Amino acid sequence: MERRNKVNSFGKGVLAAFVFLFLGGCASVPSKDVALKTASDPEHIWNPTSIAVQKTTERTELPAFEPQSPYSLTKLLELGLSKNPQTRTAWWSAQKALSQAERAKAPFFPSATATLSGTRTRTGALSGGQGSTTDKWGPGLTVAYKLFQFGADKANAESAACALAAANYQFNYALQTAVFAIQKSYYQYAAAVTAIEARKSSLEDAENSLKEAESRMQNGLGRTQAVLLAKAEKLQAEYELIAAEAALEQCRAELALAVGVPVSKEFQIEVTFNDFEPLAKEVTTLLEGALKNRADILAQEAAVQASEKAHRASERSRYPSIELSGGLNRLHHNMPKEPRWQNNYNVGIGLSWNFFDGFDKQYKALEQYAELKKQRFALRQQQLQVLKDVWAEFHAFQSSIRLLTAAKALEAAATEALNASRSGYNSGLNDILDVLSAQKNLSEARLKRTQSQSSLATHWAQLAYVSGRLNTDVSEEATEKNP
Repeated sequence: MERRNKVNSFGKGVLAAFVFLFLGGCASVPSKDVALKTASDPEHIWNPTSIAVQKTTERTELPAFEPQSPYSLTKLLELGLSKNPQTRTAWWSAQKALSQAERAKAPFFPSATATLSGTRTRTGALSGGQGSTTDKWGPGLTVAYKLFQFGADKANAESAACALAAANYQFNYALQTAVFAIQKSYYQYAAAVTAIEARKSSLEDAENSLKEAESRMQNGLGRTQAVLLAKAEKLQAEYELIAAEAALEQCRAELALAVGVPVSKEFQIEVTFNDFEPLAKEVTTLLEGALKNRADILAQEAAVQASEKAHRASERSRYPSIELSGGLNRLHHNMPKEPRWQNNYNVGIGLSWNFFDGFDKQYKALEQYAELKKQRFALRQQQLQVLKDVWAEFHAFQSSIRLLTAAKALEAAATEALNASRSGYNSGLNDILDVLSAQKNLSEARLKRTQSQSSLATHWAQLAYVSGRLNTDVSEEATEKNP
């Protein structure tokens, strides 16, 4: 009787555990708060009423950012590398590739599984007899290790390692891209600032011309038409100044986006233009260096190698594998007469060959081969694109140097022409149209000079970027050597 009570107690325990696990599984069903719905019809937007969606939205709010003193280019680069989301995305992609490369090493280690099981067996009674109930439970351990896979496991691990190298090079390229984007936006902002200065100078010239025309009108030496023309020129200068100020705010927003911070009026920039020296005397030097040093080219080469290893792994996966396995367990039997422990173990070695799987492995190998070809042609196209970019930017930079020199000379000549026109106008030798024409020429010359300054700086940064020579060391010392 006592033994039967123990058996019944054990059975009730097993039943209770089953009920508990069943209810626990039901509890893991997604809550009704997670709305698995779409928009009611194509004419209305989807309303995210789910609590899960709201919580996700709260977690994606922008971090607080309080701008400090005006930022120099060096400080902007430091801030950008610490705030830019694109560099963080590339870094986590590299971390993901690292985890995948470590996972690819798993086949080189044995797998071990621990178990704890319990069963109850009820044997029905025969005619005139009595049924019996048997309970058994106990721990177990199984171990398996693939001794040989014809190199498929090694090829998979090598493919993952190459993919990691590609992700790391992509991270380097993301850093260079972020630095270039900040430099480009900074020089555009600087050009907008100098354009405002040029527009203010043009407005000042227009106001002086209007004063001179009004003065001659009051002295009886001028005409109403001259005053109206000068006033129209002043209003045009005011219009262009307002447009330049609006362009400055657009450049401020673009620069804040490149840095990776929220834009605000307090985000002030310290504007300077450095002297830019040619990166190389011959374009062939840059062409050769770009194919060797460009991070995106190196990333694509690593991707090609990863595809080669993956194709080899898919080819080797068609062959058999040899596996060593073993296990042991200890079972406790509640026999009708007396309980007892039973120790079991097994050791084995076997050959497994899935020689037909509906042509899955065959087409997987073809898929990997097509991917390999695609990556190789992508590399070739990328190399051609790099050569084209370096060639174009090298000559664009050389032209920018000459254009800036010409723009400065043009501005100086236009300034002299305006001064001479005003002297002639005051002495009665020139008409107001001569002054306004010279004034307009000077305004255009100033704008060309500001544009040439920005163009030179931008092309220098672009040439360093496309040739793979852009420096991501943003310390003060490094920036002075490589602005």
